[in-house]
Amino acid sequence: MDRIQRVGERLPRFYRSWDRSSLIFRFITALCKELDLTEAEVTNMMKAHWVDTASGDELDRLGTLIGARRIPGEDDARFRTRLKRTVSEYEGGGTVIAIEDAIRALLGSSDPMDVRIVENPPAEASEEFRVMAGNTWVIGSHSIRDETPRITLLVEEGGEVRDPQIVNLDTGEGIVFKGTLSGGDRLVISEEGAFLNDKDVTSSLLAIGAPPTKKSNSNSNSSSSLRFPRLLRRGSPWRYGEALSMLLGVFDEARFDEHTFAVGVPFVRVRFDWMRIQPATFEVQIDSEALRKSGLTADYIGRFVESMKAAGVRATVRIMNRNLEGRGESYGEV
Repeated sequence: MDRIQRVGERLPRFYRSWDRSSLIFRFITALCKELDLTEAEVTNMMKAHWVDTASGDELDRLGTLIGARRIPGEDDARFRTRLKRTVSEYEGGGTVIAIEDAIRALLGSSDPMDVRIVENPPAEASEEFRVMAGNTWVIGSHSIRDETPRITLLVEEGGEVRDPQIVNLDTGEGIVFKGTLSGGDRLVISEEGAFLNDKDVTSSLLAIGAPPTKKSNSNSNSSSSLRFPRLLRRGSPWRYGEALSMLLGVFDEARFDEHTFAVGVPFVRVRFDWMRIQPATFEVQIDSEALRKSGLTADYIGRFVESMKAAGVRATVRIMNRNLEGRGESYGEV
């Protein structure tokens, strides 16, 4: 029974609402058509507010309510799924588990090993300085903690240095190499020992301004007995010196026949290499086979992570291959 008939049945018979030629019938017909159009518009408006039925611009407007934007090239079905997962993420409090579940749902995977999040992942870091005796510089660990670096000294061609030393001026920790380095020599110093052009010279190392570590052994020449200088998280000044340092003259203060000026003093390249624990960073590791089955790309996953991560937090996506013992390809920062 349509709307026109239902309205007519509620009127007295003498109104002749059943007569198609009557004025009242034509009035009821026009009114019911307007009601039908209004009902359709209300229904469409309701559908536009439901994530399961909204589409196009309507779905985009729903996304703005929770701060989600459509990724370029993302169709309605994928965007709709992502909006639902975003709501679940809010319910989960943005925890690691909630984010992993969101990415796993995006991939259509139920295997917990397909998606892993590593907080504060390690990363290699290095800095190099070109210095001469007496020069200072500032360097920090760029990590969530103090780090112990590997220090490499490379004497430039034509130079020669004696008893080079590196000191952290804030902590007083330092290392002295008792010996001479000629142009082109490379001295690599770490907690494990010292090597001059690949020759073990650990016995020539001395600690400065710091007590031995717990590994100390009075009968051992190993550098494990040294308090190796640390890179501080907050950053600190360092100084390079050598046996010549005390003889370097300062203008208007030097004494004749006692000091030499820095003309011809060799330059040394000091390189720090260390493993840092990245602050405010997380890495999303995705199994390559799960990504292939999903039909998605690493770029799409990266943009999805971008839409989820908090401001000021750095994220990377790494595509892993379980069959290669954890080796993977880094997608990069997002």
